[in-house]
Amino acid sequence: MRRIGAALLALGAALAVVPAAAAAAPTLTWKPCGEAECATLSVPLDWDKPGERVAISVSRAPARDQSRRIGALMFSPGGPGSGTAELVARYAKEVFPDEVRDRFDLIGLDFRGTGTSTPIRCDLPPHDPSSDRFPVTAAATAKLAGENAAFANSCAAKTGPVMAHLDTDTIARDMDALREALGEKQISYLGLSYGSMLGQAYAERFPHRLRALALDGVVDRSLPTRQLVKDNAVSTQDGWTQFVDWCARDASCALHGKDPRQVLRDVTALAERGALKAGDRVVTPREVQAGALLALNANTFLPAMASGLVKALTGDGSMLTQGMINSPMYTSYRSIICQDIPVGFPLHEAVGEVRALNPDLGGYSELWDIASGCAGWPQPVRWTPHTWRGTPPSTLLVSGAHDVATPRTWAESVHRQIPGSHLLTWPGVGHTAWMGNNKCAREATARYLLTLEMPSSSC
Repeated sequence: MRRIGAALLALGAALAVVPAAAAAAPTLTWKPCGEAECATLSVPLDWDKPGERVAISVSRAPARDQSRRIGALMFSPGGPGSGTAELVARYAKEVFPDEVRDRFDLIGLDFRGTGTSTPIRCDLPPHDPSSDRFPVTAAATAKLAGENAAFANSCAAKTGPVMAHLDTDTIARDMDALREALGEKQISYLGLSYGSMLGQAYAERFPHRLRALALDGVVDRSLPTRQLVKDNAVSTQDGWTQFVDWCARDASCALHGKDPRQVLRDVTALAERGALKAGDRVVTPREVQAGALLALNANTFLPAMASGLVKALTGDGSMLTQGMINSPMYTSYRSIICQDIPVGFPLHEAVGEVRALNPDLGGYSELWDIASGCAGWPQPVRWTPHTWRGTPPSTLLVSGAHDVATPRTWAESVHRQIPGSHLLTWPGVGHTAWMGNNKCAREATARYLLTLEMPSSSC
């Protein structure tokens, strides 16, 4: 589950898989970078079979008030796919409130396969416009699975053995190795979207290492993938309905007075005929849907989507090509998430189901993108859906009312699974509160991280 804006961030030192004999010392050697300091950390390529090692990039922005320092705050903006080291090194002022910057050492980690921590490289593109991501027959499903496998195999051939060790549990173990290298007995953790998946993996393995656990935009990893897909179809349709309602009541919407649903159908039809272009390139229906989905992640993106749809009616789809499938991080995103989301159902049997639940975007959602992109993936899936194991000492869950990527029902379910957890809800449209969608929830989360005191139940 991605975090908007994080896809543009990447930093660190160039790294590669190295022999065990060249393993880095257990301490970190810091060098200045941006407004912080950066280092590399050596960890096992395969935690279950120590031997070869991989180096990963990290950054640290030391607490500005060392006399009041609480400890280390590790942060995951979601994705997965973008590096976090640059975000901490260069954008801490924009991402973290002043008091959080004063009291915590802010820690950014480029997960293996992202940023410059052995980034994934492939000979084939992650988005093939000729692939049908909505197969309606068993043969079409098998064809799509073969295309996904060919893409993944091209990445493995070009990237090397790290390609098979990108799952979230492995990343959680890397994160604890970083905690140890930092000399911290405990850490505080803030995870957005996919970061909630990482937070669960870390909390299950190392609950005693957590001082605070804040998860904003919560994924319910107890659910089978088909249920996640259905839930996400419903939340995406809800997000689109919120956009339609906004256009009806707000004259600033470029589609005010028009029927946004009909406009989207007309634009999609242009794309299906090959008549929608971005420069010389044909824009596909899937890109139209992915672009619309991206806009539903933040209130501030809605005006641009409305303008982009108006422009697209003339055949110019250039404003609708910013969706996840065209993101620079999409290769890493697919390579990581496909080792965590098992696709244990025939896609062609679910197409009608998701289209009925999400008719306006033709069934397209982030979870459908994942399921259709991970079918046939050759690297093993290392996650079996289950309820939370163990109880973190202090857990705050944050959920928006109209979150298209991580619906409220998931946060409510996880809240029931974790004894003593607290659920903070907020109204409105957008994916996660922390990156700007809700000031009240962001401030409440920051206070929790600073004091461990739980906020009220709603903003």
